[in-house]
Amino acid sequence: MSDLIRNNLAVAQRYVDLYNTDPERFVRECYHSDYTVGVMGVGSFEGIDKFIEVEKSVWNAAPGRRMRVAHMHATETAVTVEAVVVDESRGKDWGIPFCAVLEIRGDKIAVDRTYADFKDWPGLAG
Repeated sequence: MSDLIRNNLAVAQRYVDLYNTDPERFVRECYHSDYTVGVMGVGSFEGIDKFIEVEKSVWNAAPGRRMRVAHMHATETAVTVEAVVVDESRGKDWGIPFCAVLEIRGDKIAVDRTYADFKDWPGLAG
C-alpha cells in the first residue's frame, strides 16, 4: 500500500470519527475551505459556515446518530466509504445506507459526492 493510500485512509477515518463526535470539528478538520459537496438527488452547497449549519441541524435532530462503516476503498486520489447511519433512539433496525466518494487533496477532503435516500435523513427535512 502506498503512502498516499495510507494517508487517504487516515483522512477517511478522521471523517468517520469526527462525524460521530463533533459536527463543527468534522467540517473544519476534514474539509478544505474550497470544498465541493454534492448530495446526489438533493443538490449541493458551499461555504464552511453553511456546511457547519447543515451538520449542526443533523446533529440537533439526531444527536445519537452514528456512521457505521461497512467498507472503505482507497486509491491515491480518493476514498469511497460505504456506510450506514444508525441511531438507536430510532429503533434497533433503523438505518440509512449511503456511499460517499471523497476526493482527497493533501490531508483534507476537496470533493464529497454522497449518495443515499435522504428522505429519512434526520435534520434535512424541509
